[in-house]
Amino acid sequence: MNANQELRLGVALGSGAAKGFAHIGVLKVLDEMGIKPHVIAGTSMGAFVGAAYAGGKLDQLEAWVRQLDNWKVFSLLDINWTLGGGVLGGIKPFRAFFEEFQFENIEDLPLPFTAVATDLHSGQEIWLQEGNLQDAVSASCSIPGLLSPKALAGRWLVDGAVVNPVPVDVCRAMGATCVIAVDVTEDGGPLLERERGEVKRIVSEKTGDDEMRELADESAEISHGEPPVKAVKEDHHSNGLARLLEQGREQLTQFRELRNRPRVSPPGMFDTMHQAMDILERRHKRTKMMGSPPDVLIMPKVGGISGMEYARAAEAVAAGEREARRLRTWLEDMVLQH
Repeated sequence: MNANQELRLGVALGSGAAKGFAHIGVLKVLDEMGIKPHVIAGTSMGAFVGAAYAGGKLDQLEAWVRQLDNWKVFSLLDINWTLGGGVLGGIKPFRAFFEEFQFENIEDLPLPFTAVATDLHSGQEIWLQEGNLQDAVSASCSIPGLLSPKALAGRWLVDGAVVNPVPVDVCRAMGATCVIAVDVTEDGGPLLERERGEVKRIVSEKTGDDEMRELADESAEISHGEPPVKAVKEDHHSNGLARLLEQGREQLTQFRELRNRPRVSPPGMFDTMHQAMDILERRHKRTKMMGSPPDVLIMPKVGGISGMEYARAAEAVAAGEREARRLRTWLEDMVLQH
């Protein structure tokens, strides 16, 4: 940004379903630091949190999501028994929060706000900057196949993450000269480590400690390019018998491994749909951000939270707070000095 150019700060909040509650923690820390955006844009869960922030209701949203448990989440699922367009209607969660909201329309908000959605038929990116706020947020959050599309202005709209997972360029178009982006979809490490640890625990329980140490030693030798050395006798008959016995032991070992292999249950329908969407979003997001990179990118460590685990909202909020505080110096250098 030009040193003489007046700062106009934008915050772009990305998609991520339940992981997106981390946006609340990030925005709380920005407020504590005195960093106030001039414009805000959100996609999917980012639109939900962004709308609450733009309306001055971030504290109320945090209090609302912190009381979510599995039963409360289930009570908000409005099953679409016709399965027309999606498994869920996707109305109850937004009505539950926005029914007492002070601002009915986007243009009434004290902070300029844009919710990103996707035209289901044309694939066009739709920027919702006026009209009913609840309808706009609901459309931006309509995960294809899971939530029913929303009819707005003669269009059928679905999740904005299909076309723009982290709307940095939308903030630029709204006049932002500096953009802070929050991305909650890239940090997959903790979940993978947790799964590896669970498999290791099960295998360890079914295999003796001595066998585990022997397997670890053999694995280390192989990884260093030094396969275990087996004695070879010169007697051909002995060699043939030894090979036969070795093959028998290998087959027995394979049978034991198959029998003791931990059974991993297949992912549920909701997780499957969300994970497939998440893969597409990550690929598309990287391309979009190469063309319009943010000035500051915050990636809360929420990889251990599934996109469908809405009852873990408090953990996501805390992760957002931690990551924003970790980047405090960078945020101050990039924003407060301009």
